[in-house]
Amino acid sequence: MKIEFDFRIEGDEQPDAFLDARELQLMFDSTRRSLGDGLERKFRDVVCGEHAEAPQFQVTGRYDRQLEELDIHYHVDTCCQFFLLRVMQILNQRA
Repeated sequence: MKIEFDFRIEGDEQPDAFLDARELQLMFDSTRRSLGDGLERKFRDVVCGEHAEAPQFQVTGRYDRQLEELDIHYHVDTCCQFFLLRVMQILNQRA
């Protein structure tokens, strides 16, 4: 299984920002670890029954300095549509 992360900061730094540059990096690092660990746990042994391939994940995060919000998006690549449905079902499970 392959997991790639792309986290970025957008917008101009605000004079009264809630998080400074160091704190943003700490948040990104913590988020990478947390999301990576969760994906590893959920998909450690998951492969397509037909093609024997594991899913691949691209996780993007954009921190908007104006709104002070972090938006996270998942892009999932699989070998076939049937396996994508299975991966999405697992991804959306709570535990």
